Amino acid sequence: MTNINSKVWRYVDNKIEIKKTLLEGLVNVSALARKIAQEEKLEGNIDAIISAIRRYETKTEKKDEHIRFSKLIRKAKLSTKTRLGSVLVRRTDETERKVSTIYSRLKMKRDSTLRIFEVINYIKIIIDDSLLESVAGMFSSPDIEKIEKNLGELTIDYSDDITKISGVFARISNELAVNEISIIDSMICQWEHLIIVKENDLEKAFTVIFSLTKG
Repeated sequence: MTNINSKVWRYVDNKIEIKKTLLEGLVNVSALARKIAQEEKLEGNIDAIISAIRRYETKTEKKDEHIRFSKLIRKAKLSTKTRLGSVLVRRTDETERKVSTIYSRLKMKRDSTLRIFEVINYIKIIIDDSLLESVAGMFSSPDIEKIEKNLGELTIDYSDDITKISGVFARISNELAVNEISIIDSMICQWEHLIIVKENDLEKAFTVIFSLTKG
């Protein structure tokens, strides 16, 4: 029973649309149980699956998480930027030094876009496409892993510090994934959530998240 319970809850957690409608009381539980039984190869355990779904519905923390997210996203403000590109470089002492000089070497305006994402082995610079060649020219060819054009940025500006609210990143990511939108890069910084997608996906991404703000 415990194994079935965990499988059912994991299934629901990973299916954002099902989770949302279930917690809002809009799901036919028997139909959902049959679907889970088929997809998770749990035929013959319908009663146990229904019990697990019922327990999930009544989990206070799940409902509270759903309510907190709904209140949060309804107050959010969205904005977008187009015509961006990125340069992915290998992280070395030399590339770190060059990245630190970007502001001083480029003629950037106040409304220019510059995002620098650093991980263990790489540094990605996201910038206006008009400055992309200048940034790429700062690095030697062996240091450049990839140059990407035609990117867009969706910014979600929340009214609360989302680093103190669990599940926000996962919920937004799942909503986009359900709508077949791939996230290229993403970062949360206190009240802001930056999402980089292909420019062709930007309008659709905006529409998906905007629909959440309307409840």
